Amino acid sequence: MDADVLELAHRLGLTAFFAPTRSSAGTERGNAVLATRPLVDARAIELPRERQRRMAISAFTDVDGERLLVANVHLENRAAWWRGALPGDRMRERQMRALLAELPAGVPGVLGGDFNTWLGTSEPAYRLAAEQFPDGPPGPPVATYGDRLPLDHLLFRLPPGWSAGWERAPSRYGSDHYPVVAVLGRS
Repeated sequence: MDADVLELAHRLGLTAFFAPTRSSAGTERGNAVLATRPLVDARAIELPRERQRRMAISAFTDVDGERLLVANVHLENRAAWWRGALPGDRMRERQMRALLAELPAGVPGVLGGDFNTWLGTSEPAYRLAAEQFPDGPPGPPVATYGDRLPLDHLLFRLPPGWSAGWERAPSRYGSDHYPVVAVLGRS
């Protein structure tokens, strides 16, 4: 995601938080959260460096009288074969552990992003996240990369009486991944 996301958010009347991770060919890349509600206490979270710099971001928003955590992460995407790792699963596990240690436990919210879980939902990074954000989504994850791999996820820790729906966006919007969109509210 590049810094143009801030201009898009402004044009659509959304609030946004963007944290750059690196620049390439004059474009800043990083993580962003866009929301229909104001975002407060936004912060960038540096993850353990594996092959390249990776980050997560978190913020809070108030929805229908509830304060919700919103976190977005982009985990390592490749294997460090020279370190003897399986296809990145140990690297992503270290990064997810570091992220979860930085997020407040038990606070209702959403954890999403590109988990790069090439080995599926049995990967330790996904399992760790799903233990902390156990409220969905129902059913198997949707393919978000190459029309066959579910690498991008939204996981929820919902307040009592709330539900969450999600779907894959119909377009990649210039990315190599399809975005996943969530709607939360009282049941």
